[in-house]
Amino acid sequence: MIWLKSNVSEALRKLAACQPVREEIVRLQKGLCDTLGVQSVVWDCGWNVTHFRGCLLSFQALARHHPNIMHTLKGRKLIFGNDTGVSLDGHVMLNSGEVRHNWLDLIKNVHKQDAVLYRIPAFEKAVSRVLRDIKVVRRKFQPKVMAKQYENQLRRLTTSLSDHQGRMGYPKDWPDSLSNFELVVETEAGPLMLSPTGQFIVPSSCPAFLLVAFLSENLDAASRLLQRYQRNKYVERDLHQRCVGEFELAALQKDDNITPDLMIECCDRLLRHKTVLSPSLKGVHLWVTNYYSVLSDGEVCIPWNWKL
Repeated sequence: MIWLKSNVSEALRKLAACQPVREEIVRLQKGLCDTLGVQSVVWDCGWNVTHFRGCLLSFQALARHHPNIMHTLKGRKLIFGNDTGVSLDGHVMLNSGEVRHNWLDLIKNVHKQDAVLYRIPAFEKAVSRVLRDIKVVRRKFQPKVMAKQYENQLRRLTTSLSDHQGRMGYPKDWPDSLSNFELVVETEAGPLMLSPTGQFIVPSSCPAFLLVAFLSENLDAASRLLQRYQRNKYVERDLHQRCVGEFELAALQKDDNITPDLMIECCDRLLRHKTVLSPSLKGVHLWVTNYYSVLSDGEVCIPWNWKL
């Protein structure tokens, strides 16, 4: 890979220069876990590690000034990302670009978000029931979803589907149960689509008749894609481990939109060209995405379909 050979020295230099920052981040993370009892502190944002350190320092100062409300974080995962709220997994999300006052407001009101989390399974069950027990799940690869927003989406889709089912019933060609299929409810503006992993992606504003027709037309394709994903996720895990070990990578990560089949193709080609690439990849923090770049903290980005 000519591009890699031309840029690896710069990447390793930047990686080494940021090592003290990474070490400080580990120290700050451990300090927050020990003092607040949080499960872990995670960075889920496109900014570099220096920005993460800044967020940790800001949050540390916030915790020192308001120790009496920090008990709401005990036992939770704390994630600095692109949104502020409580995720569907119960993680506390803080927008890395917001002021500390906004973080404080959320921490004070975490209990209200928890009440939403308790209601969500009932709404998911309602959508599932009206679609013959289809599994209502979350996207396998996507940004975190906030609980309150998701509750509103489920409520809207349930109303639409219930009205349609009451008037029209089920299509005659549907199986008795759709429990082998997966459906993801998303924002109003999203597309109605079948994902590469076999999930039906449904915007909450989608008219019920369109959704029912789309399901009817794509059940066979969804079944094939789901089966392929089940096979590929284990293959991807094995190839990931091999690449990290055989190339002696500092780390190997990927964007959320890089599905297992794309990652498999990327890793398989890396391993097939191991002799040529090994000298350039040793010690590199490699990120599989859709473009070539060396980030300011030394991470090397390559597209999944990289060229030698």
